[in-house]
Amino acid sequence: MKKTVILFLAFFLLISNTSFGGNSFPQKPLIIFHIDLNSVSLRKDYIRKWLKKISEMGYNAVLWEVENEIKWETCPECVSPDAFSKEEFKELLNYSRKLGLQPIPLLQTIGHAEYVLQNEKYFSFREDPERYDCYCTSNNAVRDFIKRWINEYIELFGDIKYFHLGGDEAYVFGTCEKCLAVVGKIGKNGLYADYIKDISSELVDKGIRPGIWDDMIMKKPDEISLIPKDFVIWDWNYWDTDTIPSSVMLWSAGKRINKTEVTDEIKNAIPEILDGKGELHSFYVADFLHRNGFDVITCSSSRSHGDAVFTGRHNVHSGNIIAGAKKCDELNLLGTCVTSWAVRIANYEIQEQWLFLAPLTIKNPTLKKEELLSITSEKLFGVKGEEFYAAISDAGFPFPFSDQNTTGIMWTGMKDSKPAPPRYIKDLIEKWKKNKSWDSKTQLIPDALTKVGEGLYKLNRFIVKANNGYEILDAWFKGGSFQFWQAVIANDIVQKAEGRSTNKMNEMIDQINRLKKDYIFWANEWMTPKSADQNGGLIYDAVLNYFQEDNAE
Repeated sequence: MKKTVILFLAFFLLISNTSFGGNSFPQKPLIIFHIDLNSVSLRKDYIRKWLKKISEMGYNAVLWEVENEIKWETCPECVSPDAFSKEEFKELLNYSRKLGLQPIPLLQTIGHAEYVLQNEKYFSFREDPERYDCYCTSNNAVRDFIKRWINEYIELFGDIKYFHLGGDEAYVFGTCEKCLAVVGKIGKNGLYADYIKDISSELVDKGIRPGIWDDMIMKKPDEISLIPKDFVIWDWNYWDTDTIPSSVMLWSAGKRINKTEVTDEIKNAIPEILDGKGELHSFYVADFLHRNGFDVITCSSSRSHGDAVFTGRHNVHSGNIIAGAKKCDELNLLGTCVTSWAVRIANYEIQEQWLFLAPLTIKNPTLKKEELLSITSEKLFGVKGEEFYAAISDAGFPFPFSDQNTTGIMWTGMKDSKPAPPRYIKDLIEKWKKNKSWDSKTQLIPDALTKVGEGLYKLNRFIVKANNGYEILDAWFKGGSFQFWQAVIANDIVQKAEGRSTNKMNEMIDQINRLKKDYIFWANEWMTPKSADQNGGLIYDAVLNYFQEDNAE
C-alpha cells in the first residue's frame, strides 16, 4: 500500500511538472506585465520602481521586449546608445526574480526587425528590399543569425521556462522570390511553421517552451495543425471587452467584421466566433486555439494603436484587460498578459489604474467591470472613482495630430523613430483632402477641445477629493494638459489648411517650442535624456515644421 501511494505521488508530480503539450495540467495562471523598450529607453531606476509596483499588484511574470537596449554581441550594429550592459540588465533580472516575477524574453524573429534591418550589414536579410521590418525566413543566414541571438538571450536570462519568438505583423512575409517558391509547395503556414520549428529547436532541447503571437497563423485557421502543440500561442486582442462586441478581428480577412458578415464558411472554420446565442464572441480566438489543443496566453493592452501620444483610452483599455483576464480564468488558460507598446509613449503612471485590473480580475473573476473599477479606485485613491474615470475618458480622447502617425511618430508605418520630413504634415493634409477623408478626420478636433477641457475640469475636482494616488493624478493632469494644447495646435493646423488662420503664427511657433521643452523635462522622469529629446522631437517637430514652413512662405 505504501509503495502504491509513493508511486501515485511520483506520477502526480510528474504530470504536474510536464512542460510541453497543449492544455497542460491546471496551474496558477501567469499574470504577465509587458516591458517594451522599443522606441523608448527607460531609466533603470524607473524600471526597478515599476517591477516592485507590479509585483505588489499581483503580477508574477514579466515579458521583456528589450530589442536594442542590451549591448548584444550578436548584433552590435543595432545597439542603442543608451543600452544596458549585460551586468546592468542582470541586476534588473535578479531584482525581478526576488520579487517573484518570472522573466520571459521576447525576441522578434520575423517582423518588427527595423532596428536590425536598417543597418547596411543586414540588407541581405530583408524580405523586401524596400522595407526594413521583415526578415527573409527562407534565408539560411537569417536562421543562423537568429539562432545565435536566441542562444545569447538564453545566456543572459539564465533559467527560463518560456521564450517568446514574436512573429506578428509580418506584413511582407513569404513574398520574396525565394519564399514564394517555398510557399508554392507547402503554403504560408507551412513556411511559417518550418521556420519557427527550426529556430526554436535548441529551446525545445533545453526544455524551454517557445511562443508566438497568433495573428499570422490565424490567417489560415484550417492549417493550424501545422504549428506544434509545444508552442505557446499569445492571443493579442486590443479591442474586445467583457461585453458583446459589435465587431471582431478576423485575421484571415485582415479586418474587423460585424455579425452580419460572419459567413457559413467562417463559422465552419472557426465555430467559436459566435457564442451559444449567436452573438459575436469576445476573445474568440483563445477559444479556438484552446479547442485545438494549444496552451494560450490572452494578451490585452494598456497602451496600443489608437491612443493619443500623451494619454490613453479608458473605455478601451479597462474593459479589454478585464476581458482578457476573464477569458483566462474561464478556460483555465496558461496566463494573461497586459501589453504596453512603448511607441505609444505615455508613461506607466498614466496606465496604472488599468494595469491594476489584470491581477484583480484573476482573483475576482465573477465581479463586473464596475465593481472591479470601484475596488481599483478605492485602492489607488482611497475614494470612489467614478469622477476620475469620467475625467480620464475625456482627457484621453484621441484626435488627428495627437495620435497614430499624425505626429512624427511612426510616420513610415514602421517602428523606426525616424524624424518626419519637413513637409510631412502638409503632405498628410494634402493626402486627406485628395482621398476625401479631410472633413471626417478634422471634425473630431473641435470635439477634442471641449472633451479634453472638460476632462481636466473633472480631474481637478477629483484631485481635491482623493486621499492618495497623487502620482497617478499628477501624470494625468500633465498628460491631459499636453493633450489639450495639442488640440489647440490641431485646431490651428485646420484653420491654416483651410485659409482661415489668424495672424498669430509666430506665437504658435513659440508655444510649440515651449511645449516641447516642457514635455522633454517631464519625459526625463522615465526616459533617458537622449530618449526624451528624441521622442519630444518626434511629437512636436513635424507640426513645428508645418507652421514654420508656412510662416516662411
